[in-house]
Amino acid sequence: MKNDKLKMFSVDFRQGILSIAARASVILLMLLLFIGRINPGRISAVMGKDVSLIKSAVYFRSLTEDVVSLDSAVMESGNDSGEVDPFSLNPDDFDNYDDYYAALFNMTEAASSVSEELDFDEDEDLDEDADYESDKSLKGVKIQIPSYKNIWNAFSESHEEIASGLKMDYIACLITCLSVLVALIGMYLSCGTNKLRKIGYIIMAAGGALTALSMILYPVAYSIIAGTLDELEVQAQWPAFRSLFLCFGILVLITSALNVPFGKSEITEKASIPAAPFQMTIRVLSLLAFVLLFIPGANPARISEKISRNMSLFTSGFFYKIYTNNLQLAFRRGWVPESIFRLVSLSALITDIGIIVCGVGACMSVGNNKLKRYGHFCLLPGSLIFGFAQIGILRGYHQEVVFGNLDRTRPLEPSSMIIYVVLAAVIFLFTLISFIKTPAPEKDEKCHIDQPLQLFLMLLPFLILIFIFSYLPLWGWRYAFFDYEAGGTISMDNWVGWKWFAAPFKNEQTRKDIVIVLRNTLAMSGLGILTSWCPMLFAIFLAEIKNNASRRIIQTLTTIPNFISWVLVYAIAFCIFGTEGFINNLLVKVLHVKETGTNYLMNGGSIWIKMLLWGMWKGLGWSAIMYIAAISGIDQQLYEAATVDGAGRFQKMWHITLPELIPTYVVLLILSISNILSNGMDQYLVFKNPNNKEAIQVLDLYVYQLSLGAGSGSNNIPFSTVVSMFKSVVSVILLFITNRISKIVRGSSIF
Repeated sequence: MKNDKLKMFSVDFRQGILSIAARASVILLMLLLFIGRINPGRISAVMGKDVSLIKSAVYFRSLTEDVVSLDSAVMESGNDSGEVDPFSLNPDDFDNYDDYYAALFNMTEAASSVSEELDFDEDEDLDEDADYESDKSLKGVKIQIPSYKNIWNAFSESHEEIASGLKMDYIACLITCLSVLVALIGMYLSCGTNKLRKIGYIIMAAGGALTALSMILYPVAYSIIAGTLDELEVQAQWPAFRSLFLCFGILVLITSALNVPFGKSEITEKASIPAAPFQMTIRVLSLLAFVLLFIPGANPARISEKISRNMSLFTSGFFYKIYTNNLQLAFRRGWVPESIFRLVSLSALITDIGIIVCGVGACMSVGNNKLKRYGHFCLLPGSLIFGFAQIGILRGYHQEVVFGNLDRTRPLEPSSMIIYVVLAAVIFLFTLISFIKTPAPEKDEKCHIDQPLQLFLMLLPFLILIFIFSYLPLWGWRYAFFDYEAGGTISMDNWVGWKWFAAPFKNEQTRKDIVIVLRNTLAMSGLGILTSWCPMLFAIFLAEIKNNASRRIIQTLTTIPNFISWVLVYAIAFCIFGTEGFINNLLVKVLHVKETGTNYLMNGGSIWIKMLLWGMWKGLGWSAIMYIAAISGIDQQLYEAATVDGAGRFQKMWHITLPELIPTYVVLLILSISNILSNGMDQYLVFKNPNNKEAIQVLDLYVYQLSLGAGSGSNNIPFSTVVSMFKSVVSVILLFITNRISKIVRGSSIF
């Protein structure tokens, strides 16, 4: 024990903790650059809330455009240098594109002297795709979009103080990003050996110090804008989140500086950086790029507001019809050439393929040197493919602005493409470094991956599917904090905080509804838990049938109902218990017990027991499969020994089969208790009627009716999200509680 305590305070232990803290601080500092809402460069309330610090530094227009647009006179002065304004003519005013281009040409000749050598090559491609007849006598011109540089120059002349504040803000953003980049370079150098390690920590400390010092510039820029006497309402805003960057910068500085004395130098040791840190980064970035394919907010192919905001890059590339579903009218009316969106969709497809190839290469990089070499051959072209594919998306956007009817298509700038470009560049660079540093494989070396990694790679596709369909949808929980209506947008304008969480406690009717729903849910789930031993008992008796043919027939007949939908189950129930069903026909026409038939399904009495019996009929055989598999795994020598000792069939079932099945039963019981609030919706939806609606409404059905049911209002979506969140949180808590109880009582648990 004493040696363990001394080990905790040893030099190597402290060095490891400080090294992890320094590198983690740099990584977190880098992640902060991509979060728009904590951007310290947002020194005006009119600036976009989603503009991140990295975007502010790379793209000057994104930082200043919202402020510049406050002066409408300046925005209209972007063409003072003789550039052609394509927005002054509307294509809808002409019969075809030839007349439209001819009018543009005549307007250009009247405005300025344009040389005949400025041929508009894209015009021919457009005419060819759209089946228009080209006029050989017509010479096109390059149509230029209003230059933001000219707009900014005009703004700087009209509002000198505000422009100087924005320039200072941009310089601060640029310095912060460069400082974090310096710290990031130092982090990789710190993974090296000998003097290179010390140099890396010194560079990390310098990057942290520069990051902290750059925070001084934001208040300076704010004070310039706040103190201006200009009449333009810029609504100066204090950079509130600069303290977060300041804390992380100081943390990087301190932890990196403390690591410098720990570095040991040996004369015989050569300073170098291993390939492992670069390979790990490649895997993480490849996984990140793959996840981004399914996030609609990071889709650069959405170059028009007509495209659904829920469209991901993966869908944009592989499903062209879905991608252009809302643009069919624009294509038919000639508001925008379809060839533009074919180009963007093709670029998205190439991006998807490139990222998938990078993912395959990242998986190969966990193998031996030969497999790593093959992985490099996938990563290098894959990163180039999806990096250069962004050019096609950008070109499509520019063509849409030039050729399209802007009022109809409402172009969107593909600003998120910078993320893919940066990812592609970093993956390519780090793959090149890894390729150089990885030893060449031997001639007779075969591709090999260690067994634990093989199992992980086999599990990886399922983990990705679980993430996409189980964890990624949790992003929808944000609806609970907004006054969201179906078809609307989420912004800070409709932020309501905890309003919908407090709604059940403020509205008396809502409280009554939730109490009734929870009562029904707990009652029916409780009955299911109390009868959860039935599938185990059924499996035990089924295993005792010695005739294989009979056992298979019974198992098949009891398993088939699980694959029948609840709609068909209700149809079967209606044929049996309906007014003209089998039971009524037997009682009325055969036995003459009653004069008229009775619809037993409309009776609300004992509805909980009825739902339990229908559920058991449908799922008994399916639930018994796991117990049957467990029975087949019991050691047969136990039964032979029991037979020798004179045990009968029921004694062997009680003393051997049942105890061997208890661990399986406990695991399933824990999962059933954790899902006590999730007992499905389909069954209760089809059996619901006016006579039993109060007793049959469970939590899942309640949520469905709130958000999608008949008569539900669009404002119910946030509240139904709150109810779903409550259900998920309670399920997780119950899972941990029951797991802990099982560990205390039985000495074993799920985890």
